[in-house]
Amino acid sequence: MILTTGALLIYSVLVTSSARALPVITVSAQNHSYHNCALDLLLPKKYNSMSGNAFTLESTDHQEMLPCQIIKTGKGSHLFFIVSDIEKGNKKSYHLKKSISVNSDMVAVRENSRDIEVKIGTTLFTKYTTHSGPNKPFFYPIYTPDGHHLTRQWPVEDVASDTHDHPHHRGLWFTHGSVNGVDFWGETPGTGKTVATGFKELVSGPVCGSFITTSDWLNPDGSLAATDNRTIAITLLPNGDRLLDFEIVFKPHGKPVVFGDTKEGMFGLRTTDTLAPSRKHGGHMINSEGQKDGDCWAKKASWVDYYGPISGESTYGISMFDNSANLRHPQTWHARDYGLFAVNPFGLHDFGMGAKGAGDYTVPADGSMTLKYRLLFHKGDTETGGVIAQYHAYADPPVVSIQ
Repeated sequence: MILTTGALLIYSVLVTSSARALPVITVSAQNHSYHNCALDLLLPKKYNSMSGNAFTLESTDHQEMLPCQIIKTGKGSHLFFIVSDIEKGNKKSYHLKKSISVNSDMVAVRENSRDIEVKIGTTLFTKYTTHSGPNKPFFYPIYTPDGHHLTRQWPVEDVASDTHDHPHHRGLWFTHGSVNGVDFWGETPGTGKTVATGFKELVSGPVCGSFITTSDWLNPDGSLAATDNRTIAITLLPNGDRLLDFEIVFKPHGKPVVFGDTKEGMFGLRTTDTLAPSRKHGGHMINSEGQKDGDCWAKKASWVDYYGPISGESTYGISMFDNSANLRHPQTWHARDYGLFAVNPFGLHDFGMGAKGAGDYTVPADGSMTLKYRLLFHKGDTETGGVIAQYHAYADPPVVSIQ
């Protein structure tokens, strides 16, 4: 029997007495071949009472056993698991079984003061910090599996060897440069603030961890412009790579909100300097259209991948995927070759795609806007890191059925 859990194993003792009452899950690879494909299945209502980490998936041919977890949400119970390999046109079926698991908090999400810490095993992967910057919460640090920084350390930390431009580029963040005309992107006097207001539904498990955080968007005078609800999930892949899923639901407060036509936005990350092509350390950037380095800026693309040497030796990369359900998909990219890595559906004029205001978008006072993105933190370059296959897993996953 092959026990598939990746570099870190989770051993299970099967409890078969109640196996007949649990379903069979079938995965069908209709359009692509998949490797280390993370899947999320909403279970039928009759399984809504199920939750927790005491489950495993055993293939019907008894050759594969997968860790899984069931998370109960407002929409029902979701089954999370990862299929290691399945070729296009093939199917795999698994019995869902109860088990007794150890190391069930392989992805551990914990609140620490005003921050959220995410650990893989006992090692810090990232922190969602709500008070380390003047006007927004952000993820920092973000580490490789061997403990090296994937994002620039300055200005969060005073590192002399880092570049010292654009002090508002902190880790991984979500803001915009024109929200009803107010700049939430920069950090100069008179800008708006995005203030975290709380955490809820913290989940840890053998496959993924998640949390929900809420935010207020405050104008320079302190008045409330909008609120948002952010759902973040971190998944550990069997090869040690990590996924970070980010969903934000933005709601105006009292009156409509106009996201203005500016390049300064929106979901952004500042890479460590060695990944930046312009720094000449061997870093590169490529997008889904085959454009490279500086040519990725102001282009529409389904994904962009940044990769390069970390600590002088190993190559690591960061990919950002635009969800096909997003506004104006494929969105445009404020992706600069000096290390800025941002997706922005609103800057059409600044990106040379229309007259001034062409990118403006109004969220009605009683409406909302939902945006979804995924980041892949991977070993190797775009090809060896399997970026295209992981994008297919996100945008066009296998069909999962239950019986």
